[in-house]
Amino acid sequence: MTTLSDSDIGKEIQAQRLIHNADLNRLAGACYELRMGNVYYDLTEDGNRFELKPGEMVLIKPGHRVVLITAEELDVPSDMLVRVVSKGSLFSVGLGPVATYADPGFNGNMGIVTQNVSDKYIELPQGEPIAKADFTRLSSPANKIYHGQHGFQVGIWPIKTQLQKVHADVANDWRVLSEKEEAMALLPTATRTVIRQIEKKQFATDVGLVVAIILNAMALFMLNGKLEEGFYAVVYGLVASAIYSAFTIVTRYFSRT
Repeated sequence: MTTLSDSDIGKEIQAQRLIHNADLNRLAGACYELRMGNVYYDLTEDGNRFELKPGEMVLIKPGHRVVLITAEELDVPSDMLVRVVSKGSLFSVGLGPVATYADPGFNGNMGIVTQNVSDKYIELPQGEPIAKADFTRLSSPANKIYHGQHGFQVGIWPIKTQLQKVHADVANDWRVLSEKEEAMALLPTATRTVIRQIEKKQFATDVGLVVAIILNAMALFMLNGKLEEGFYAVVYGLVASAIYSAFTIVTRYFSRT
């Protein structure tokens, strides 16, 4: 197997093979730098498709996972494999690493799946290099070449959403903790510690508030000489509040099932 040099890739492009809508200035060493096109999908927003106007930029929100569609179309022959990897300049600003490839026989725009792992919004201009592709000539043509759905051409991205589950779908799995515990597990240790401290302080504050209300009520009734009536009134009030709280919790539980 042989990996094509930039000059070999350039010859293929000039012969109208391998890469369509290419820019020869994007050749470097033993690769071609794939550029951002005018379409991307936001997988975090249910695969929402965005078609950009001239001059408009891709906007990748913090934590969002996207599919960036290349400006170039690949036309991979049956005796070649294309490997696609991240641009270091994008990885350094918070975009997750990319490692994919185009099989022998692939034809169409590439979809680069990445995620913004930073806490900043990332803007990508159209035409910005987003990945590097190298081309390897196989020892012989592949017998079973790529035949599949190209999401860009048909206007959708084929996402296997049946593999994704919400907490309620897997709550009965023995490996799954409560929704709160699972959410806490995603947070850094320092953040979990702070949240638990806040919860403890909030609980202590709530208890203190209830005690203060009871004592104030008792004091008022003592001043009016109706301590016993006041005691029962406070007890009835607390029992009613407990019943109402329990009813609310049960109602919310059944509304989710």
